[in-house]
Order: sequence, then structure tokens, then C-alpha cells
Amino acid sequence: MNIKKAVLLFAVLTFFNGMAPAQSFDKVTKVVIDAGHGGKDAGAVGKREMEKNVVLSVALKLGKLISDNYSDVQVIYTRKTDVFVELYRRAQIANDNHAQLFISLHCNSNENRAPSGVETYVMGLHKTEANFEVAKKENAAMLLEKNYSNNYGGFDPNSPEAHVMFSLYTSAYLNNSILFADKVQKNLVANTHFIDRKVKQAGFWVLYKVAMPSVLVELGFISNYEEEGKLMKQSMQDLMAGSIYNAFVDYKNQLERTDKPGLDLKPLQKAVAEATKPAPKPEVPVIAPQKPDTIATQNQEKTASNLEIRFRVQFYTSPKDEPVTDAKFANVKDVRRYQQNGVWKYTSGNETSEDAAQQLLKQLRKNGYPDAFMVAFKNEVRITMSEARELIKN
Repeated sequence: MNIKKAVLLFAVLTFFNGMAPAQSFDKVTKVVIDAGHGGKDAGAVGKREMEKNVVLSVALKLGKLISDNYSDVQVIYTRKTDVFVELYRRAQIANDNHAQLFISLHCNSNENRAPSGVETYVMGLHKTEANFEVAKKENAAMLLEKNYSNNYGGFDPNSPEAHVMFSLYTSAYLNNSILFADKVQKNLVANTHFIDRKVKQAGFWVLYKVAMPSVLVELGFISNYEEEGKLMKQSMQDLMAGSIYNAFVDYKNQLERTDKPGLDLKPLQKAVAEATKPAPKPEVPVIAPQKPDTIATQNQEKTASNLEIRFRVQFYTSPKDEPVTDAKFANVKDVRRYQQNGVWKYTSGNETSEDAAQQLLKQLRKNGYPDAFMVAFKNEVRITMSEARELIKN
């Protein structure tokens, strides 16, 4: 081990000498619920929502379920509003209250917007690069603190070498952490039908510092547009809180040899299914066929010889039908919408030339829509850009 690593380990060991003393974990009378991020720390940011808001909502719902159903359990929150709480303070709150369980809630993100699903972490060495990246993002919250270097003994969340400290983590709480994490993961996957990304281990500072069984739950990927839409729904947040609550009931029953029943979540599953189902396709009026007289034939020939090709810029999509007059579109020119594969898509402009649409595209990208792109229509039917160019050429 080089001198740099040795100095770091010495600093960390010194820093953790004040950790709470060992205690019994054969029952749960105090649970700490930690809504990740908050205040100036938004966490992961999607197209429409921020991590800090989703996890706070689920945390408060979960805490209420435990308080309402267990008179013998004290629920302690690291935050109950949109405020910034330092990482070390979150662990300190848990240790000072001598809690027997710590639940930290987060949302995942990835530069590649395809990944989705739920995963639950316990403290340990990140055995894959992906696990390290997740831990690095959550640990990076400490960089927003004014004196983070002093608060964390010189730990650098971006340095793989610094994470060698986690090899010192005691396994005293690991068995119970894995036991609870397994129950959380199974309940969330079974009820939400999100992809199962399994129980994993990684070096999260907040889990390392707490002296009790602890888990960090990544509820889903806010960077995935479809999953973000689900995470934003109150019904889904209720279902997630209920799922973690049922895991808590199962865990407490196993530790204390009790048989308290969990919640029936079927009504919530039904509510989620209703809230997240694709919008129905608009009804197309049925027009009775005309008799093949001379006037009808002339009209048909005139329509066929005047095909309308229009170029527009698609800048926004939504699982629900939002009015084009919505305030969010106030600064966008000539907003129109159409439905495709159960998703509502919003466009700007109605240009007769591709060059005019290209200018509009540049303007929209400058004004906060970096993913906007051009689309083409023939008589109000979406066609490919290549088809539009071919029709104009001919």
C-alpha cells in the first residue's frame, strides 16, 4: 500500500472512532427514513421531474404507513421538506437516535436513457464498474458542502483509490442489511413490475457511516422517459411506499417472530395500471362513400394533384393528452400534436420547405429543447423525411 493510501486510511479510521456503539438488532423500535438529496442538491434530473421530489414523497408516505400501523415504532426522517442535508448529518441522525434500521431512498440515472428498473444496495465493495458509478453519483452530494474535505476526512468520491476505505467495513450489520434488502427488492419488483436489477453491494458513504442494518433503494431510472413518467405518478409513489412497508413488516415479523399481516396492494396496482395506461387513440369519423358521379371524380383528382407536404419540429412527448395551449408551450411557435403508438407528440411550425423547418429547429434547440428534431407530414399523416423529399422531388 502506498503512502497516500495509508494516510487516507489512517484519517478515515480516526474519523470513525466516534461511531455509535454496537447494539442489538433482533427487533426494530426506531427506523430512519432518508430521502436522498434535497434543497440545492436536486439529485438526478429527468425531462420533467427531479430525484429529490420523488424520493421525498415516497419517504413521507412510507413513514406514515409505519407510524399508522406500528405504535411501538418511532419513525425518524433525515428531512421532511425540500432542504439540503449533508451526508454525514444523515448518518449522524441515525446514530444519535440509536435506530435499528436505516432506509435511504434514491432514483437512478444513466447517460444512456435506455436502462430502467429497481435495485437495492447494501454496503460493500462495488464489484463492477456500474456499481461504482452509482455509488460515485450518490456520494458526490458531499461536494456541495462548504467544508466537505474536513467532514469526510479527505475522502474524494471521484477517486477509485479513495474507496479502498470501504474494505474496512464491518460485517456486523451486513446479514440483516441483506435480509431486508432482499425483501424490499422482491416486493418492489412484484408490485411495480419494474425490471429486477437485483440486490447489489457498493460503497455508499451514508451506508458506511451508519451503525445499523441499512439499505439504499434506487426506485427507478428518472433518466428513462417512460419510467420517469411512472415515478411521477402519485399512485406509483403510493405503491412503492406500500411495497417497502410490506418488506418492513416481513422483516420485523422474522426478527421478532410475529405474524402481522402486510397491506393488500392490489387496489394500488389497479390504480397504477389505470394511471399509466396509454391514452386511447382518437376516434376517426367514418365518412360514407360517395357515389361515383362526375363531381366526386373531379374533386378526387384535384386532391390527388395537390398533395400537401409539411415540415415541423417535434420537441416534446407525453403519455397523456396535454392541450397545445398549456403554459409550458407559451414560447413555442404554432404548437400542434399528434398521437403515435399511444404517445402524444408535440410539434412546432408548419413549413412548406425543409430549410424553413431547419431554421426553426435551430431556434428550438437554443431555447431549451436540445433533443428536438424534424418530422414530415403528407395531408396530416406522418411520413419519413426521405419520403417527403422524394415526393417533393417528383
